[in-house]
Amino acid sequence: MKVLIKIFNIVIFPFTLVLGLLLVVSGQSPSLSPLASPYLPLLGLSFPILYFINIVLFIYWIVQIKWKALIPSAFLFLNLGQASLYFQWNEKYEFPPTNADKLKVITYNANLFGHFSDQWNLDSVVSVIKTENADITCLQEVYSKESSLEKLFLTLKKTCNYRYGVVYKLTNKRQYGMVMLSKFPILEWEKINFKDTTGNMAMQVDIELSSPNNFPEMSEVVRLYNIHLQSFRFNKDDYKTIEKARSTNQIDEKNTKGLIDRITLAYNKRTKQVDILNDRMKSCELPRIVLGDFNDVPVSYAYRQLSKSLNDAFLERGIGLETTYKGPFPSFRIDYILHSEQFECVQYNSRENVPGDHKLISAEFNLSPLLQK
Repeated sequence: MKVLIKIFNIVIFPFTLVLGLLLVVSGQSPSLSPLASPYLPLLGLSFPILYFINIVLFIYWIVQIKWKALIPSAFLFLNLGQASLYFQWNEKYEFPPTNADKLKVITYNANLFGHFSDQWNLDSVVSVIKTENADITCLQEVYSKESSLEKLFLTLKKTCNYRYGVVYKLTNKRQYGMVMLSKFPILEWEKINFKDTTGNMAMQVDIELSSPNNFPEMSEVVRLYNIHLQSFRFNKDDYKTIEKARSTNQIDEKNTKGLIDRITLAYNKRTKQVDILNDRMKSCELPRIVLGDFNDVPVSYAYRQLSKSLNDAFLERGIGLETTYKGPFPSFRIDYILHSEQFECVQYNSRENVPGDHKLISAEFNLSPLLQK
């Protein structure tokens, strides 16, 4: 038995080194644009898997009390920062006094209200939005099947008890776009054009926040970016390939190649969209909140670029392992609420019991530091 273990250890040791190095490369992959290398983003996508494998290897060696346990432990420690983008252990925040000025924002990919799944979920989504009672609601993939998108927007605004709002329809030929609803006045807004032919979009909206409690004379203009970046746009064959690999551990080489090509194309388009957004945000001197469906994992070029100089509400107030995508593809955190340091985040939540393939995520902020500065 000892001889077999010794032989197995000889075989496992090179894998320990290789998988540790792959973890390091994966963790650093967001530093390089996907346009420079089509393969690095795939390593970033696999970061949680590589991290888990290294944990298993660490346990394997430590159980035997082998010095080789130091190797995966070093790799795990070096990538602890990236791992924290997926898992957090924050203590629950105790809110300030009840008369404190708060701001609650939510973002939710409505998945066309279930249009392509033959389940029209508009009423269910409206019910959830009313229950959340957020000050600002940002929706992506909004679709109207019976009337114009503008009419649906007006219905949403009235039914969900919002006084202000904007709707961005992608094209005049299709009743599809994104919506922002607000209880605070909207001063102005702009569409952000991604140039390439795409079903994805973004908008920037300037909102005047004010204190309804202690300081009614105080106000602050802030900018919100409602974002929906390029998705992988998997088709039915892609999902069948994923499901087959899951259930049988068999890989269809032809379909897998098509799957990888689709992922690579999405990364290239998303990179260009992120660069456009960054150029916009460079000139923004207002306090800002950037939220929406990034369609990318935390260890990615898109997330790293958009989160520069911004705080992540999940990292500040999240608890446990966070995943925001509920579809058939392996579950990841791809929806975010980022904010500049002028906002004090006091709570983060994700809600799974909503229709569609995304969770609804929310964040609450204490506005007093912003309004009293």
